Amino acid sequence: MKEPMHRLNRLTHIRLLPPILRRIAPSFTVAKCLSTNSSQERNNVKASKPHLEVRQRYRKGDSTLWTVIKQSPPTDDIHTTTPKWSVHKHANDIYSSEHPSIAKIGALDPHPTATSQPSRTLPTLLNTIRHTLATGFLPKGYPHSITPDYTPYTLYTLLHSITGTITGTLSTQSLLHALGMGAATSLGLAATTNWIIKDGFGLLGGVIYAGYMGSRFDSSPKRYRFLAALLIQASTLIELLTPLIPHLFVPMASLSNIGKNIGWLASSATKASMHKGFLKEDNLGDVTAKAGAQSTAAGLIGTLGGIALSWGVGTSPSTLFFVFWPLCGLNLWSAYKANQAVITRTINLERGELLFHQILKDSFKSPLPSPTSIAESEHFITPFKSPFGVPIALEPSLARRLEHIPPDFAHAFFTNGYISPKARKEQYRILITTDAKTGVKLNMWYTEPATSKDMLKGFFHACLVRKRLEMEGQVDFERGLQVVRAGYEVAEGRFEELVAGMERVGWDLGHTHLGDRNRRIAVLE
Repeated sequence: MKEPMHRLNRLTHIRLLPPILRRIAPSFTVAKCLSTNSSQERNNVKASKPHLEVRQRYRKGDSTLWTVIKQSPPTDDIHTTTPKWSVHKHANDIYSSEHPSIAKIGALDPHPTATSQPSRTLPTLLNTIRHTLATGFLPKGYPHSITPDYTPYTLYTLLHSITGTITGTLSTQSLLHALGMGAATSLGLAATTNWIIKDGFGLLGGVIYAGYMGSRFDSSPKRYRFLAALLIQASTLIELLTPLIPHLFVPMASLSNIGKNIGWLASSATKASMHKGFLKEDNLGDVTAKAGAQSTAAGLIGTLGGIALSWGVGTSPSTLFFVFWPLCGLNLWSAYKANQAVITRTINLERGELLFHQILKDSFKSPLPSPTSIAESEHFITPFKSPFGVPIALEPSLARRLEHIPPDFAHAFFTNGYISPKARKEQYRILITTDAKTGVKLNMWYTEPATSKDMLKGFFHACLVRKRLEMEGQVDFERGLQVVRAGYEVAEGRFEELVAGMERVGWDLGHTHLGDRNRRIAVLE
């Protein structure tokens, strides 16, 4: 009763004022009430606004680098009514725990050091070297991406390879000695040194390339298999040109060896992925062994053919140069046809876009495309051009996209609450951004617990949204949210049926290659 009586007394006082002041006074009273209510609303927003923290990880070598994004609540300052973002960096040694989960991510330092203090956040020189070596020599995500027996196997294999290389170097010296170029002569010593230098550069190039490419051999084996064939033939051409400039033997031979080692490494890695796709039984070892036997036999036949050709046409560099071209063309043609014959049954970005674009173009009315039909449309020589008019960015830097996420909308976005209550269970996040230069773009992130099925559903949802955006063109923020919601309803209703159909026509959904950038996020409320 106190508040109504207080208002009644206030109105009574107003009626006692002169007419001019009587007309102005209510304005002051209303303004004061609005100011009070507005202040209460801000306090309520601050009180009801849950704590929000998002972390995006990037595995580098044997450590995980986290970008920690926190949303600070509004301050008591009347001019500060919206929360603000703060971005920090944090490094964790992944040997210290099992595969990260949301619960274990929460065990990180709750007050990480800001990026403005590089002395604490940047790794030491020793750690940098360790990370670089781990990136070059160990699989992505080691040790969480492989079984425990991988480590001892790799150590013993490393020792085996080192001792084999040493004995090979000794045998090379013996062969040179047999040709009259023993180590006692300066010619023999120079020849041995040059040979070892070119081999060393070749091996180094292979190591750097393997560390840079990572899991791309698994997602796009055809493309890198053909690039390997091109690189090996280019390296062979360099060797053919070396006699014309013998004083540049070491750089020319080193460059050629780098190319050949990279080509052999890529060829070997992509063969393993292709062999896995051939299997109907658990016989990968048998298929690999037979492939090795076939390669050895082909090498023997090729060596005999090369010797016979040399005896027939001579060893003149100019003659060999012209003989090389038809053989090179035949080599690349056979590599192209071999790749064309392979049916890749896993889903990567290119195959996923070709598959879903065809499904959406036919409005789910035609039979699901099989791996064989998609293989006919797959490109592995020229760069892939997406059939969708709206580009997609898979797992981009989240910190660079914060400007497109209104602070008051952040909690609804990162929890998927703005889509529907059902969408909170989904392990992906979709954001539509608009830029004056690039136009509309769809950005998607996967969360830490996301499985291959979660990734496939998120990608399917993203393709539905992109197809709708193509028809609408430029959209504002609110319309973009509506498109995402509408796409989710379709994805939720059709996904299980879609998965069953894809497995029925031969797609391997056990593992997808839709998140190879390895930048997943974790949302902590």
